Amino acid sequence: MDWAPFTPQTIKRSWPGLRVGFYLLPPFDGLEATQPDSIEVIFSGHRNAAVEFGKRLCEIAVAPGTALVRGAEPINWLRVGEYSDSIVMYPDISLLQKLAGEAHAGPIELEPIVLDHDPVMLGVAHIMRRACTADLHISDMEASCLAHLLIRRLLARQYGIDVQDAHLPATRMDSRALDAIGEYIEENLRGRIALEDLAAIARLSPFHFARCFKATTGLAPYQYVIARRIDLARRLLMTSTMTVAEIGWAIGFENISHFRRQFAAHFGIVPSQLRHAMAL
Repeated sequence: MDWAPFTPQTIKRSWPGLRVGFYLLPPFDGLEATQPDSIEVIFSGHRNAAVEFGKRLCEIAVAPGTALVRGAEPINWLRVGEYSDSIVMYPDISLLQKLAGEAHAGPIELEPIVLDHDPVMLGVAHIMRRACTADLHISDMEASCLAHLLIRRLLARQYGIDVQDAHLPATRMDSRALDAIGEYIEENLRGRIALEDLAAIARLSPFHFARCFKATTGLAPYQYVIARRIDLARRLLMTSTMTVAEIGWAIGFENISHFRRQFAAHFGIVPSQLRHAMAL
C-alpha cells in the first residue's frame, strides 16, 4: 500500500454477504456522506468533530477504537480536525433478519449506537483492515463467519437477543466478561498482559478462554492484543515525536525488528514509511 503524504486513501473489498471500505482521510471541513446500515470502526479517534444525523448537527469527541453503528438513516461527517483512519463494514442486512427470526424475534433493523472498544467490532475490523492494507487473504467462508460475528454481537447489544450457534454450543463468551476484558486490554496496552490474567477475568481456564475469545471476536487473544498495540503504535507515529524504537519499547516490544515486522504485517509498510507519509 502506498501511503503518500497527505493523500486520501480508499480501499474497498467485498465478499458474499460482507463489504468493507478502508479510509485514510486528511482533516476536512465539508460533507462526507456515508451509507446506511453500516458499522464504522474509527481507529484514529476524533477530538472535535461535527456530524449530521437527520436534521440535527452535533459536536462530538470520538475515542480511538470506537464503533459507530448506522441504521437506516445515515450519520454524515461534517468536520474532522485530524487524520481519520477507519474501516466501514456493510454486513448483509438480510442476515440480521434471518438470525433474529431464528430467535423468534419480529422484524428488526439496525439502530444507531456508539460502542467503545467493543472486542467483536474491533477484532473483525482489525482483520478487515489487514485485508485492505496488507493484502491478507480472506476466503468467502471466513468472511461469512466474520459477518455472523458482527450481526450476532449487534443483536445482543441492541436487542438483547442471544442467538445460539448449534455448531458451537459453548464457545462464545459472556457479553459482560467480554466487555471487561476489552477494557482491561485497552488500559494495559503499554504494560504486561498475560493470558492467565485475561482468563481470570472471564473465570475460565486459559485454554477454554482462548478458544472462546477467538470464537467470539475472530482473533486469538494474543492476536487481538498485538493488533491493539500496533494500532496504538500507529497513533503515536502520527501524533508524537517519539522515535520508532521508543514507540516499540513503549508498547511492549523488546525486539524492534519484531515490532517492525508486526507493523508491516498489519499495514503493509514499516513504521518509518508511515512517519514519512505523515510528514512528521
